[in-house]
Amino acid sequence: MTATTNDECVLKWCNEAGEHRTHRQYVMSSVCWHRTWLVGVNVAQPEGEPRRVEFTAASRWAAPVAVTLQPDEAEAVGQALIEAAARATR
Repeated sequence: MTATTNDECVLKWCNEAGEHRTHRQYVMSSVCWHRTWLVGVNVAQPEGEPRRVEFTAASRWAAPVAVTLQPDEAEAVGQALIEAAARATR
């Protein structure tokens, strides 16, 4: 599937604009660690594959990195982040 705008994409949840073969719904992004990193979370679905979660990280000095997670793996990471944040504020 290719589309020229996100309005033309057959997957209405997809936020990708322009021609694309991987559909993405952008969930969140955050500038962090002294404004030197950007982290993001997306739902992604390459053509013919099931949906998955992408966790991305990019710094000012290096190429971005994307980690692909299955939904249950992403849920476990999310719970761990909540726990770590709670512990860090104690």
